[in-house]
Amino acid sequence: MNIILTGATGFMGRALLQRLLPDHDVFCLVRQAGALPAHPRVHAISQDLSEPLAADHLPPLADAVIHLAQSRHFRSFPDQARDIFKVNTEFTQQLLDYGRRAKIRTFLLASSGGVCGYLPRPILETDPPAPSNFYLASKYAAECLVNAYGELFAAINLRYFFVYGEGQRGMFMPGLVERVLQGTAVTVSGRTGVTMNPIHLSDAVEATIRSLDLQRSETINVGGAETATIVDLAELIGRLAGRKPVYRYEADKGPLAMVGNIERMKCKLGVTPKVSLEEGVGRLIKDLAGERSGGTP
Repeated sequence: MNIILTGATGFMGRALLQRLLPDHDVFCLVRQAGALPAHPRVHAISQDLSEPLAADHLPPLADAVIHLAQSRHFRSFPDQARDIFKVNTEFTQQLLDYGRRAKIRTFLLASSGGVCGYLPRPILETDPPAPSNFYLASKYAAECLVNAYGELFAAINLRYFFVYGEGQRGMFMPGLVERVLQGTAVTVSGRTGVTMNPIHLSDAVEATIRSLDLQRSETINVGGAETATIVDLAELIGRLAGRKPVYRYEADKGPLAMVGNIERMKCKLGVTPKVSLEEGVGRLIKDLAGERSGGTP
């Protein structure tokens, strides 16, 4: 297949690209081609996603578009609101229109499990949206655009729940591991903190690959099989790393849970997460500990 991929140099994009090769030609929209692996089926296309799509640099016909990229400034609202909107929402529309003209079969958008907010029970794909910030609003707006093209090709929204794994930096799970390793206080709301079901990178990539075979439009939660609170995760990290976590408790904000119901992922994609939290967190600890020591974990 000819596949258009954004976010190919990111955490998930790198792993997904390796899985797509050598079976597919992958056209990667990137700022720096040097960050891509050297492979005859990897094609670098220079593109700033906050600028208009240079569609004339893309193949006239393609089979699928996978839009993994998000704004680098996703935490910088309101100062970078325009960039967040351009990359997360406006560029999605440009890719959709390219997909229409290129006669693609599948458009896959990387969305977020957070678009439905917190619920006291596992979140269903049919639950009403309740984005709590501008970033999540931009993701849900992109989902709506993707759905509008559903009569032209399989329009797939994948809502990822706390993807983590080796090589990840600057996100929730590696940040939590670093705090425990360094003896820095872990902030906890109430007694336990937020409940979630993180999914290891390898399982998230598997779900993404399987989504390319879908024949109809779908919105699917991509999350782990196990649920855990912040305290559960910190204690697991502490046990595996031989460190005692330190906590800083905040006022209870009520029941905070962002757990995705993954029955649709199991049914539609045939994916049941294989990497347990203990195994996945253990791998991440070794990865970060090896970096801190300057050696290979």
